[in-house]
Amino acid sequence: MLSRDAEHLYWLSRYVERVENTARLINVNSELMLDFPGDKTLGWQSIIETLDNVDIYQRRYITFKEANVINFLCYEEANPNSIKNSLIKAAYNVKETRDYLPQSATEQVNNLLNEFNRGTLKARRGQPKDLYKLIEGAQRFFGIINDNFSTGLVFEFIRLGRYIERVDMISRTLDTLCVSKKNSQTHDFSTLEWASMLRNLSAQGAYREEAKGEIERGSVLRFLFKNRGFPRSLNTCLREIDKCVAVLPNNSLLKEEVYKVIERIMSSRVESYDDDKLHAFLDNLQGKISNLDQRIHKSWFHLHA
Repeated sequence: MLSRDAEHLYWLSRYVERVENTARLINVNSELMLDFPGDKTLGWQSIIETLDNVDIYQRRYITFKEANVINFLCYEEANPNSIKNSLIKAAYNVKETRDYLPQSATEQVNNLLNEFNRGTLKARRGQPKDLYKLIEGAQRFFGIINDNFSTGLVFEFIRLGRYIERVDMISRTLDTLCVSKKNSQTHDFSTLEWASMLRNLSAQGAYREEAKGEIERGSVLRFLFKNRGFPRSLNTCLREIDKCVAVLPNNSLLKEEVYKVIERIMSSRVESYDDDKLHAFLDNLQGKISNLDQRIHKSWFHLHA
């Protein structure tokens, strides 16, 4: 496989996963803002801050009101990570890799983009079903991939992109709670916010099965960081990345880096961190994920440059 083809597969997967996780992030915040006591723009501002998009956002909008933020996250052409731009980039990468993919996977990405452009998938307050359609559409793509591949380079590069994107976006989703609390400085509705977080990560059932009790901040954090079976825990995502790396060539340095991140998470006491310390930990984790992405590019994608 040419390194440029591997790179297209990696980014195809990242962009499809980004669509799903951005839709989830909007859902999380929309539910929280229904009960947010105070200036709701602070809650929406926290999303833009955790996505590192403040500079781009403020060139286009004056305030962080809900309609502006949702438009920025879903449709804004100036936002390279908007759902619309992610779908366009996914469609480009699927075109470049169509010879490696089942036809149904290619059609799924193109159909999702076409539906979004036609406006049949609308992402705004009061339209959670339409956001769920985006989530379901992304999951359908990965379902097609899982049903049509065994192990092999194509499958592993797709999985690698998916889990790198997932661990980054989950860490940012968790970080929105820390940032929104810091911005508002007054609100405290931990059971509500962590219940919403679990629900929108499709984690409520798995969490209750393990926790055997009420939803509590520390136990939710321990579950979402350290659980080894739930597919959206940070530990599980990183172990899936490790499995992908293990079967790819030229992997020794990257395997070591992934192991260090897993050890950092598992040795931490995130369940006891206050919001400031948790924010710092998540910010550091996002930096480590960025370093993993850079190592992936150096190991496999720059060979044709």
